[in-house]
Amino acid sequence: MYKLGIIIINWNSHHDTIECITSIRNNEVGLYPIFLLDNGSEKQSVENIEEWLVEKYGLSYRIMTDDEFIQCNDFSNCSLFFIKAKTNLGFAKGNNFVWNKIMDFYDYVLLLNNDTVISENAFTKMLAYMDSNPDTGAISCDIRLYNKPGQLWIAGGYFAWYGDRKYFKQKKIDNYKKNGVMAIKSPYISGCVLMVRKEITKKYGMLSEKFFLGEEDFNYCKRLAKNQVKVETLLDAVIYHKVGSSRVTSRDSNNMILYYTSRIIDLKEFYSPLKWQLWSLLYIIAIFIKICSMKKSVKEAVRVAKHVFLYSHKYDNVSYEIYSSIIYQ
Repeated sequence: MYKLGIIIINWNSHHDTIECITSIRNNEVGLYPIFLLDNGSEKQSVENIEEWLVEKYGLSYRIMTDDEFIQCNDFSNCSLFFIKAKTNLGFAKGNNFVWNKIMDFYDYVLLLNNDTVISENAFTKMLAYMDSNPDTGAISCDIRLYNKPGQLWIAGGYFAWYGDRKYFKQKKIDNYKKNGVMAIKSPYISGCVLMVRKEITKKYGMLSEKFFLGEEDFNYCKRLAKNQVKVETLLDAVIYHKVGSSRVTSRDSNNMILYYTSRIIDLKEFYSPLKWQLWSLLYIIAIFIKICSMKKSVKEAVRVAKHVFLYSHKYDNVSYEIYSSIIYQ
């Protein structure tokens, strides 16, 4: 049994991926194997990673198809496995594809966005904390902005009564660190950096594949909270995130439609049918009011609220087809 397996997904962003992996190798005392899944990228992105592995990586690696990966049962002889998927599986399905295969080999699995770089021994610190606190099922860390390293992006949060998540503010996090508090209970943590104990995976599963991109971490943490699994943020471990590098550029309002549609569909899983119907109507009214205030446009607010209602009441998932129809409309 090995200790930790790291899962990273590349999608047409080889520069970010290479910088991420380089930061792990430069900043970690532990040699934790990396499972890099290319999620159906363009040929050039894949070739650039392969070229980098050959010329500059400097450690043992294997390049394989997704079918070869499924057949592999020995992960002891390489520090990196580059797996090439035939198509874009999406964030949840891509991570789950690797996670499902390797979870029996490792005490912990770590999901890591490819547009991150890590500080010194971030994963080793998280691993040590999990080993010392067996009642903690999942953990994340202090995630700062890549271009503004003193500014907090996310260091955990909690679920609000009205169905959203709320992030802990930077002042609160910085005060914790100043006073020597290095681990805090945080029911919500980001899927950008997510370490999960094997026993928790076995009992409560992996990411929901209802969502092609986005909402997976909310759903996962909500499921853990429902089952009273302790989730924490380790403030002593710091990672820097470029934020949004893997997302396509689209109309701002379309991103809002996607976000709110995903949230309403997500909570179907956790509310009774009657409660969901009542809550979703109130939530959409709140969305309308919020966008009127933000955009100063009743027409745009009506457009967003209408589409959110139609999508969230028609569908029980946000597949690639639904995702595309929202983003590119």
